[in-house]
Amino acid sequence: MHPDILWQLAAAHTRDLMTEAGEARRAREARHAQRRRPAAHLRRSTRLAAQQQPGSRRESRIPVMPAAGGRVEGSR
Repeated sequence: MHPDILWQLAAAHTRDLMTEAGEARRAREARHAQRRRPAAHLRRSTRLAAQQQPGSRRESRIPVMPAAGGRVEGSR
């Protein structure tokens, strides 16, 4: 075969390999992103559920109750 034809075939083959590798990388990244999204949602919902539990550390703030004149005060 003529060297120019061999060079063109090699270049086309290299391009095909690079395209396949890029598609595989994008597919892998998409699968990884799909796995991360639900995990982030679970972390958020678990954190919110923990905040709503009685006696959680986040609820240790001073409770606020309305005063007689309509003002809001912190009770101790």
